Amino acid sequence: MRARKAGLLGQRPWGRTAGANGGRGTDTASDCFAARVHAELAEDLPDEDLGEDLADVLERYEPGTGPGADAEADEEFLETVREAQERIQRGY
Repeated sequence: MRARKAGLLGQRPWGRTAGANGGRGTDTASDCFAARVHAELAEDLPDEDLGEDLADVLERYEPGTGPGADAEADEEFLETVREAQERIQRGY
């Protein structure tokens, strides 16, 4: 059971350690952190299609199409995505 759990954690970007991919490409700590922040954002905004690039989400977002029909909900959505993007850029 313990080996199975360890195998499942290895499938998630935030469950790996740097270099745990056996030399297949790069797997840095910053990539893992970015994947974890992105996963947290996806949990917070399950109805949104976030894609891989948060800058693209901010660029193509149209008010009134998001999780709420009012300006306050639109601004809250945009602020949540901006904060996640800033966390990734800062690295913490």
